[in-house]
Amino acid sequence: MEIVDVAVVGGGPAGSSAAREASERGLSVLLFDHAHPRRKACGGGLPVKGIEWMDAPDSAIECEMSSISFTYNKTKLKIPVNKGKMIRRDDWDFYLYNRAKEAGAGHVVERVKSLTFTDKIWTINEKYKAKYIIGADGVNGFTRRHFMEKISRDNLFAAAGYYLDIKPTENEVEFIVGALPGKEGYLWVFPKSDHYNIGYCYNAGTPGMKDALHKLMQERWPGEFVENSKWKLAETGEIVDCKQFGSAIPSYNDPKLFDIPVSGETWVLCGDAAGHVNPIHGEGLNHSVLGGRLAAKAVSKKDPTLFEKYWRSHYSRDMYRAASTKHKIYRSFFMRIGFALGRTPAMYGMLASLTRGDYEGKATRSFWVKLPLALLQATFGMKHKALKAIT
Repeated sequence: MEIVDVAVVGGGPAGSSAAREASERGLSVLLFDHAHPRRKACGGGLPVKGIEWMDAPDSAIECEMSSISFTYNKTKLKIPVNKGKMIRRDDWDFYLYNRAKEAGAGHVVERVKSLTFTDKIWTINEKYKAKYIIGADGVNGFTRRHFMEKISRDNLFAAAGYYLDIKPTENEVEFIVGALPGKEGYLWVFPKSDHYNIGYCYNAGTPGMKDALHKLMQERWPGEFVENSKWKLAETGEIVDCKQFGSAIPSYNDPKLFDIPVSGETWVLCGDAAGHVNPIHGEGLNHSVLGGRLAAKAVSKKDPTLFEKYWRSHYSRDMYRAASTKHKIYRSFFMRIGFALGRTPAMYGMLASLTRGDYEGKATRSFWVKLPLALLQATFGMKHKALKAIT
């Protein structure tokens, strides 16, 4: 049996990106994935930040985001954007997977169930051999459980929702916080080309998540569930598809968890398997793609532990900061103050620039400079002109 340089376990964005990068760096690669093409339980929003290198073809784009909004109680902050995209995860994942094959990666249509290490060689499923392993098979997948401890339920988001077969009237990406006061998480409404992707994302085990989503559905599209994953609209009696989905997402509550190495002399984890997801909002696609490439880079240097240096230089600041502030940012008091300030003329412009990913300068310093004026404007109920037409 031929011994390849690296076996990549998992053909999602992280694994396919790793396999492609490794192949392009001249390594022999086997990519293990048993389920392509598949529909992934995901909102499918490519983040504004870093979208330039996400490699999403037009064929996988469902629509362009027109705006991103954040709503707390009756306060809505709506921000026009011009870079965000909504994708079909099955098409995008399959595209990345095919790009890896085009780069030279071999593909094994098998679920990895065993890994053994003998004489400095890994044996996968008792028959395939590789010098190195890149684990990218998701949160608490086989490689995570083989090389490290599972991510505990206390450090997971539960994300679930519905594909609601109603054509959106506007390409507005919505995040709704405070539906469960004081709880860490949010509801979302994402537009697609011919349906809505709606759901919740809260700490695993949070009571009332599904009820909060159903309440939102009743407010937006009054109706009721009928058999076989259908939603019956009260006004017209029309019955539309309403298929359910769900998944778990890493969401570290302690920044020290990011101190734990996710690599060894002959292996490295990336993407959700490494826990590299923003703990505040659960976005991880950009870190999956970039993380996969960085993992392959480290392996190409014959030292997977270099991944620790690489990922920390690229996105660790976001991870540590989010894990440190997650417990604060979702508190009701913080939400009230934050939204009151965010709507002011002094703060809205900076918030909009940060959301669009085009802010230049030091945001923390600018915040403190603008804060006194923003507090004064909030006291008198002043809001930015862009928000005056929003009810």
